[in-house]
Amino acid sequence: MRRPDPARSTALLIGTATHDQQALEDLPAVRANVTELARLITTGPVDLVALERCTQLLDLPHPREAGVTIAERCGEADDLLLVYYAGHGLLDDNGELFLALPGTDPRPDWLKYTAIPFSWIRDAMRESPARTRVLILDCCFAGRALNTMSPVDVENGLADRSEIQGTFTLTATSDNVAAIAPIGAEHTAFTGELLRLLQHGPPVRDGHPDGEALTLSAVYRHLVVTLPSHGLPRPRQRNTDLAADLVLRPAPPVVAAGPTPLDDQPAEPDATAVTPANLPALVEPRPVIDTLRRPQRLLHPWHRTLLAAQWRRFALYFVSFVLFTAYLVAWIVSLQRAPEVRTPWGAVNLLAVLLECGAAGVATVLAATGIRDTSAGFWRDARIKWQFAIVVWGVVVVVLACSVFMRSWASRAGEAAQVLALIFIVAVVGLILWSMRYRYGRPTRQDSERSPARQLWWSTPAAIAFTLGTLIAALTEPDETQGQTRVGLLLKTHTLGASWMVVVSLLVGVLVAVRLYDLVTGHLALSRRTLTVTLARQGIGIRTSARNRFIAWHHLDRIFVAGNVLAIAFKRDYPEVDKPREFSYSAELGGFPVADIRHFPHTRAEILHSLAHFAGPTLHGVTPPGPEDDRLPTRTDGSPAGWYRERWST
Repeated sequence: MRRPDPARSTALLIGTATHDQQALEDLPAVRANVTELARLITTGPVDLVALERCTQLLDLPHPREAGVTIAERCGEADDLLLVYYAGHGLLDDNGELFLALPGTDPRPDWLKYTAIPFSWIRDAMRESPARTRVLILDCCFAGRALNTMSPVDVENGLADRSEIQGTFTLTATSDNVAAIAPIGAEHTAFTGELLRLLQHGPPVRDGHPDGEALTLSAVYRHLVVTLPSHGLPRPRQRNTDLAADLVLRPAPPVVAAGPTPLDDQPAEPDATAVTPANLPALVEPRPVIDTLRRPQRLLHPWHRTLLAAQWRRFALYFVSFVLFTAYLVAWIVSLQRAPEVRTPWGAVNLLAVLLECGAAGVATVLAATGIRDTSAGFWRDARIKWQFAIVVWGVVVVVLACSVFMRSWASRAGEAAQVLALIFIVAVVGLILWSMRYRYGRPTRQDSERSPARQLWWSTPAAIAFTLGTLIAALTEPDETQGQTRVGLLLKTHTLGASWMVVVSLLVGVLVAVRLYDLVTGHLALSRRTLTVTLARQGIGIRTSARNRFIAWHHLDRIFVAGNVLAIAFKRDYPEVDKPREFSYSAELGGFPVADIRHFPHTRAEILHSLAHFAGPTLHGVTPPGPEDDRLPTRTDGSPAGWYRERWST
């Protein structure tokens, strides 16, 4: 007998509680089956699978989505693979088993298009690298699965006991019997008894020695006696290898009692006695938290954790600011003390020129890091870097273009005409660039209004670069008698380099100011926005600075966690006027966002465990956060949040 490693095991729990077709009755108990089974197998003392490796699929809309998820989860398991389905089982004209979904058409010739073929699960489990594979089917005609999972006789559960990968199949019925879902019961008959076994262990009357571990074979021995005695269908099993010896619930620790000492004799420790410290401790159950409260202290440690990325970036920019300040001081000192060196464009302070070119290089490197900032969610930092880089290199491009223009036109017009022409060009082109950000913005997805500032953010730095570059070129006259070009004279007089130094100094300073502003406003927002979520058996209470609201579970269609967002969805018959207007409905989520679970000083596992404990079957849908969800949050309308204080909040 052995216990699986929860960190290397995977559970896939599939259930269909509602149906669009009138020919298929709704099974409300299925939702409770899936949520309660997920709670038991991810917490002590069962603790078969880590919470993040347990996937619940309730009321999937399309078979393709189920097929992809089944293949992915089965391929992730290394130790234990547990696949569970509860719902309607249907047969086509060839006797093949199909598992119903909400949109399943029960006509035999339509099953292959609207239901999950059991062959998908069979093939995915066979190809899984898991050491032990367990399939549990609570549906009509579930016994059909026994003929495809292993070649062993149905009743021969101990055949082929070899130390290789095994498969254990447990079904609620045989291949020609319907499963039972009692009306008004919290769970279906088969799964309800299975859940009681996992929670309390088998009674001693089953011949199961008191205090021993609960294995898969012991589960079947209990079900095969208990269910038929209540007039319910007899379950079936198939087992290969040592799969039936898998321990689902470990035995409780036993403390050996020593002899009772006499009253007049001091008790002496017994070296041979077994104390709880000498036994492997059971996995302690996670605490059930009934109150989720956002901390209100200004510099609470949890707030520093939430703003850790902003703190790191502020420290990085501040160090960069200090280093560049020293760099700027070195440039100023070099202008005064460094000797001039003879170059092709005359005697030049070469050290100062190199430092100036280094400043342009710093701007280029920072602009390159803006690509990473965008992928990490700091799009505001990226745009600041790119805007200043446009100014740095835009001035160079404009100066070169103006030099070519003025050199080719010098013989045709006088100096005054050149200056007037450049001023006219600067005025016209600068005005065009500036106005583009208001005229040519693309419409947003929500309506036809334009959003020019986001689409053409480069127009302002481009206008500055064009204006500044043109003025520098117009005010710089080359000395062709001494072979000095316009660009060479700009380097010699440090005009171009000085502009680079000023722009990069502003860039680093603005980045420090932006991060400092984000930190201050973020801490203030977290400390001032009160939010308390209270969980009870009757419902969920949500208290904000504006109002206190209590919502009963029977008014909710579901409560779910999508990534890091805790959200609720009301039943269809719930009046619109009674829905909370302090929350913004999210069409993407299909519900009302209530809170970001990262704002509470509890782990994700503790919060989900508490939700499952109080909400029960109302907790429907837990989606683990992906790379997009772990980035900086967005506003309620889906647009990026530039500041931390802009993240959605009640």
